[in-house]
Amino acid sequence: MRPGASPMVDLPASVIKTRGLLTLRGYKVDELFEYEDRYVMLPVKETGEGAIKSVVWIFKEAKVVGVAIVKDIARDMEEAQAIEGVLVGGSRFTPAARKFARAAKVELVEGTYSSFDLFQHELVPKHTIVSDEEVHMVLEHYGIKKPQLPRILRDDPAAKVLGAKAGQVIRVERDSPTAGKTYYYRVVVEASR
Repeated sequence: MRPGASPMVDLPASVIKTRGLLTLRGYKVDELFEYEDRYVMLPVKETGEGAIKSVVWIFKEAKVVGVAIVKDIARDMEEAQAIEGVLVGGSRFTPAARKFARAAKVELVEGTYSSFDLFQHELVPKHTIVSDEEVHMVLEHYGIKKPQLPRILRDDPAAKVLGAKAGQVIRVERDSPTAGKTYYYRVVVEASR
């Protein structure tokens, strides 16, 4: 156990929702620690090439996040040998924090989670980040290149929930009364600002 951390007994809603989000993304969360101002999780995702480690901070109360806080989580990532991080609970993120977070591979999640699970709504089809093999198969089948796929913004609510990064491909599965199950592929792009 990390110094200053204590085991969790009662889990607040923000921790439960974050754990559900990580499970949706394919992570297994075994370690959870409580500090004075935050909770910390160390999720792991098994892939064909090995394990992907991550560090997740969840603030107990929403606060303005500056670059110093993002540097702290980046330091935790380095100690845990994690390649990505998630910071949950910012009421606002400074421009410097956003810039450093992009460079350090830290995802910033605002403190106000939606009150419902996006993918449980009847009008929202299933979204999945697809493997490189499936992308290759689709591109080869249609004789196209990845930039020719329809786009989905990284800021799209479904892409945000999945933690999609620019360049990844999302498969959208829809049920059609005439065609049965149909698949749509979208390449994730950054929103132009």
